[in-house]
Amino acid sequence: MPSENESKTPPTKVDERRAKIARLLEEYVVKIGIGKILPTNEVEKYLNLTQPELRKMSAEDCGEAAYLIAKSMTYIQLEINRIQADINWCENFIQWTVAKIIQTVGGQYTPFDYKRTLAIQQNDATSAAHKAIVEAKLRIDAMAFITNQLRMVAQTLEGLQQTKRSQK
Repeated sequence: MPSENESKTPPTKVDERRAKIARLLEEYVVKIGIGKILPTNEVEKYLNLTQPELRKMSAEDCGEAAYLIAKSMTYIQLEINRIQADINWCENFIQWTVAKIIQTVGGQYTPFDYKRTLAIQQNDATSAAHKAIVEAKLRIDAMAFITNQLRMVAQTLEGLQQTKRSQK
């Protein structure tokens, strides 16, 4: 989420290009039929069930909970995919831009990684793209393995559903 100061700054060309790519990707996801998946607050309820609450759930309740969690996993994965696409675009933009100026940065014996960093710092557009990459990678790190954990909960609820059905 942008800070108060960041929201008042006008968008850069890089921001405009990233927004255009994001719109194109969103249109594509809608076109293939998975763009309207919305998050649900009910998932939190199912993730925080106590053991007595689990015992009281019917087989149908377990199935519905597993479905909502699976839906949430799809939403989260779409978000991760969007962030990764932004990272990929920014990395390609930096690579393409820096390739033009990297030979003019540093000396003959300057390591390539250091030259690349200097080249990124000297260009406002590549600096903005690099900042976007860092922020996006932090968001992906924050979501690491969440879909796997949700999958385990959904599978557990599906197993509980089967158990409850066989007990009838």
